[in-house]
Amino acid sequence: MSKTPEDAVRDLADRLHGHIVHPGNSEYDAARSVWTGSVDRRPALIVRCASAADVRAALTFAREHDLAVAVRSGGHSFAGHGTVDGGMVIDLSHMKGLIIDPTTGIARIEPGLTWGEVAQQANEFGLGITSGDMATVGVGGLTLGGGIGWMARKYGLTIDNLLSVDLVTADGTSLRASADEHPDLFWGLRGGGGNFGIATAFEFHMHRAGIILGGAVFYDVAEAESVMQAYADYAIDARDELTTMALFLQAPPLPFIPAAMHGRTIVAIMACWVGDLEQGERAVAPLRRLGTPVADVLAPMPYPALFKLTEMGTIRGLLHHDRSAFLSGVDDEAIRTIVAHAATIASPGQMAQLRILGGAMSRVAVDASAFSHRDKAALFTVMNTWLHPAESAERFAWTEQFWQAIRPHACGVYVNFLGDEGTGRIREAYRPATYARLAALKGRYDPDNVFRLNQNITPATGTRGEEGREGRVA
Repeated sequence: MSKTPEDAVRDLADRLHGHIVHPGNSEYDAARSVWTGSVDRRPALIVRCASAADVRAALTFAREHDLAVAVRSGGHSFAGHGTVDGGMVIDLSHMKGLIIDPTTGIARIEPGLTWGEVAQQANEFGLGITSGDMATVGVGGLTLGGGIGWMARKYGLTIDNLLSVDLVTADGTSLRASADEHPDLFWGLRGGGGNFGIATAFEFHMHRAGIILGGAVFYDVAEAESVMQAYADYAIDARDELTTMALFLQAPPLPFIPAAMHGRTIVAIMACWVGDLEQGERAVAPLRRLGTPVADVLAPMPYPALFKLTEMGTIRGLLHHDRSAFLSGVDDEAIRTIVAHAATIASPGQMAQLRILGGAMSRVAVDASAFSHRDKAALFTVMNTWLHPAESAERFAWTEQFWQAIRPHACGVYVNFLGDEGTGRIREAYRPATYARLAALKGRYDPDNVFRLNQNITPATGTRGEEGREGRVA
């Protein structure tokens, strides 16, 4: 006698170290939600995994019962890929193991941790690693997409510090990918997103961080064009220890910002210096002289304290419309375009960000990993968040107008900052040769495209072979 669906789910639950959340459970609505409120989906099952064995069991069940699979680490996907209608969410958020060897700087990190949690624990040893801008960003998604963060100019991308990945592949098998084991897969995991399996642990090399020089200097938007021109000229050629970004936003009612500026558009020059603090003070001094500062909160602090400046971005459930692109250069025309449209900001939820790149991340060979845009000068993002659906049409129009204005300066896109924008935009995240290699890799490790709820790489046909299976350990 065949099992009923209910019996099959009970059998799965009995095999798990974690647990299953069903529709109707008291925790279901919280468990199915993701960071962006623009996505509201209802999975048939949410499997909150506690181990790699749970991941294998859940994935096998999903394949046996023809359930679409969404994988969630921190749930910060711009496109809301951490959930699915009618399928299974494999939720890794309870997998929070972290082991740090303070002597070697090697850390083993499970994907359910957030970068804020990692930073806090690493800081106890004076260590750090390039990670997300916000404390609530998950380790898994950010790493697999590349990892542009506050120490990228000093220590490279997150993936440049990645030593190995423990992975469950589409057929439910476990393997370890590194420079020595499945090196082609390891290449693809560094920038190719969640296309090749479910990462259950990462091994990283951490670096000395300790007390950094971080924070921001704020200027009135009336000075923005001259401030931005001087900022871009300086930041592009700054020492590797200094990573920066410019952020246009409506001034929040914070005590360090003069009350007369509250609600007015300002530009924040945000910075993170990793290294000798006396040298750092000299390095950030020009950022304090770009114009007439409205406020200055650039100061020595533990690295985790830097996340306080981005707390607004951690609010869950807001509606989102975001657009992003790399810029090959930051010329006066691009700056004038950004400043002109940023001047129309009329809500705390509207922001524009220009992040200067370069440094260590740009000195890694372009074909060393699947991340394709190491040569780009900057990353631009326009962000729009709001609460009430009635505002959506107006909010979309503002974002799109800004985006279309900057589009002529765009040159590729960061896969982690993509929304649901179609296959053409996914291809912009990679060089043609890189995409072709990723498609071939996909054809070997996931020919049925089980892992398709992501920025999906279409599997190349005729590529399933022994290379995709050798050395696997069940």
